[in-house]
Amino acid sequence: MERLLPEELIRTGSRIAERLRQRSVCVPIPERAMARTVTGANDPSLRHLTLRISEGGRIVVSGEKKKGVWIPFSVTFIAVAPPPGTAGPSVELHLERTSPFFAAPFVLRALGRMPEMEIIGNRARVRVDHWIDQQGWAESLPTGMFKRVRVTEVDTDPGNRQLLVTLGLAGG
Repeated sequence: MERLLPEELIRTGSRIAERLRQRSVCVPIPERAMARTVTGANDPSLRHLTLRISEGGRIVVSGEKKKGVWIPFSVTFIAVAPPPGTAGPSVELHLERTSPFFAAPFVLRALGRMPEMEIIGNRARVRVDHWIDQQGWAESLPTGMFKRVRVTEVDTDPGNRQLLVTLGLAGG
C-alpha cells in the first residue's frame, strides 16, 4: 500500500497541472493546515489560539490576549480572492467582526510577523502556496508553476473543515 501512495500523489499533481493549463481547479486547504500557521504565531502575549472555518468564506481566530489579565477574544475574517494583478497565489482575509472591539490590531500585528502574511490596512494577504506545499500532491507540480498561478475564487466548506481555493493561470 505504501508504494502506491507516492504514485497516486504524482498522478494527482499531474492532473491538477493539466487542469490549470485548461482553465481552473479548486484546491481544498484543510483547516488543520491553516490552524498550524496561526497557532504558531510568535507572540508571548497570545495563548490558546484556534482557527475555525465557518460558512460564507469566514475564518474565525480566537484565543486569549494578555492585557494585565488574560482576555478572551474572537476575530472573524472573510476570505476572498485578491485583486487582479496580485502576484502569486494568495487569499485576502478582510476583517469582519471582533470581540472585544480592541482585538483586531493585536491579531493583525501577530499575523503580520508570519512570513506568509502581509498586513494591508485591516486585512491580511496570505500566500497559500505554503499551505498547498504541505499537501503531498503539490510536489509533482512543475517548478515555477506557483509563480504563474493566481487565486480566482475563495469559499469555505465548514462540514469538511476546508478552505476552497480556486486557482487559475495568470493571464489565462
